[in-house]
Amino acid sequence: MKYTIYYLFICLSSVISAQNLNLDDAQDLLDNSKYADIDSYVRSCPTATAKDPDQLVSYLEKMADTDLEKARAIYVWLAENISYDAKSINKNKYGDNTALGVLKSRKAVCQGYAKLFEFLGKKMGLNIQFVGGYSKNDVLQESWDFDGEEGDHAWNMIKIDDEWRVFDATWGAGIVNDDARGRLVFTKEYSDNWFDLSPYEAIFSHYPEDTSLILTEPRLTLDKFESLQLIPIYSFTSNLLDSEASFLKALKKPSAKFPKIYPVEPSEFQVIQAPKEFRLRKRKPHNFQFLAKGVVNVFLYEDDEKIQTFEKNEDDNSFSLEFMTKEELDIEIVIETIDGDLFNILEYTTR
Repeated sequence: MKYTIYYLFICLSSVISAQNLNLDDAQDLLDNSKYADIDSYVRSCPTATAKDPDQLVSYLEKMADTDLEKARAIYVWLAENISYDAKSINKNKYGDNTALGVLKSRKAVCQGYAKLFEFLGKKMGLNIQFVGGYSKNDVLQESWDFDGEEGDHAWNMIKIDDEWRVFDATWGAGIVNDDARGRLVFTKEYSDNWFDLSPYEAIFSHYPEDTSLILTEPRLTLDKFESLQLIPIYSFTSNLLDSEASFLKALKKPSAKFPKIYPVEPSEFQVIQAPKEFRLRKRKPHNFQFLAKGVVNVFLYEDDEKIQTFEKNEDDNSFSLEFMTKEELDIEIVIETIDGDLFNILEYTTR
């Protein structure tokens, strides 16, 4: 029952500047245009309807035609309506994590989320599996050892258009941290970062006990999963990095250093273009272009000093900059929100 902790720090992946995503596709992700109607409808589900599984399925199906839309409806409903049962874990108990038990109590650990996802998915005609296994979610942790350990997490896989995709409604529901007494405390905080992942996106943090469900090439052993550096999911959902290329590079060169990025949601920040290596070459131009929601400015800092402001395109709310230096510097890209708050979003170095 691993719990997810988000830190304002991460590690990313490979190659030099390249076009990540076309502007229209990035704008669609920022606007959530693909799922906005479904999400709004699901979040309006009457409490009385959700008490009965058949009524809940009937309600969700009204706005969901494709398998992916059905998966979306279930994912959003679970993440918004089921709370992680931190209180039971603090008492060394896990409660009733059967599908119907979770539907009744609205509380679950990861097993319960995945069991209810599977239960509702099958009722809606999805080819869905419950998956148990091992997880890595602390980007500051330097090493993992699963030797002799049982799996600590559960999630789902769903076949979408003849391809298996990964869904983790537990981590999509919110975050768990330790309080001052060392007890777990759950904070509901919906995230799209764990919806509809490719096997390459998921493999950095999710390792199935049933190794036939590992669909990367090459297929990892548990030992390799332990040593594989953790590239956080928002590296991929922001389109900063390509997951398959990052996976292959991390396997080939375990010491490879990737850019650092802070936690973002797909609907908040999308990369159109950016360098993909942490160390930038001096005397070479490097191009950046982002889409960002709720942002009025993007700045480039050198050694903690603001040096440049990104050019903003008011038509599409994109921010762009060409950067080049001959100096050895630590570089931070910082966003300024509508409220005037400043947040680091990316970090590089030329050292």
